[in-house]
Amino acid sequence: MNAVGNDTMVVDKPQTPSENARLPDFHSVEGRAIPVHTFGSDGRTIMLMAGVHGDETSGVAMVASILRRLEAQFASSKSAPNTNHPSADRRARRVERQAPNTVTECRMVIMPLCNPDGYEAGTRRNARKIDINRNFPTKDFVGEADHPGGVEAASEPETRAILEVVEHFDPYLIITLHEAMACVNYNGTTAEAVADRISACCGLPTMGDIGYPCPGSMGTYYGWERELPVITLELPKPDVDMSLIEQAVLKELGI
Repeated sequence: MNAVGNDTMVVDKPQTPSENARLPDFHSVEGRAIPVHTFGSDGRTIMLMAGVHGDETSGVAMVASILRRLEAQFASSKSAPNTNHPSADRRARRVERQAPNTVTECRMVIMPLCNPDGYEAGTRRNARKIDINRNFPTKDFVGEADHPGGVEAASEPETRAILEVVEHFDPYLIITLHEAMACVNYNGTTAEAVADRISACCGLPTMGDIGYPCPGSMGTYYGWERELPVITLELPKPDVDMSLIEQAVLKELGI
């Protein structure tokens, strides 16, 4: 991790493409940028993110590596990113969606560092000591002062950034990188098949229930309450070789 001034930076992390001008600039509680990168055509969209918990740095590094690969691939093919709004008939289209086979068949939206303040401080929570992955407006949101999700759902700019990006791009699948339970956790009725594919590629076991309640989580909000499949890819401890796991993510992205 490299810090310059008030901005947290990932080594060699590409800058946010100017093609994202239709979205507002997203910032954390302390004013650090929350970048959003897009690649591919205006087709079906897959979303990849990391750094929701600031102390989980392995996923941030992996997504930075994937970003470099994507930038190189799209630069060589001269494929221009496209960020047009998707059509309005979202619910009907979601039922029929199938995973694309190649990178040219889909658009990729990447949020490489969702909680830059926590990343800078080395803490799980954001600068207001709220756990972003307990702050989503789920039906089971707790809303108590001593709860990790805080008193009000979607109170944090980091949470709202994710909500707005998902609303804007309407992905058919979200993959979010966490650590260090070493499993492929899935939420949503159609997410298990995706989890099985990733598991077969990298060897991590699939897990539909991580064994404890997660009120206010992104997986619950999107996967179960909105039928948008969410894969929470729990990386192993940092001293484990991540190459097979990265390859599994790349394969699911169609790269």
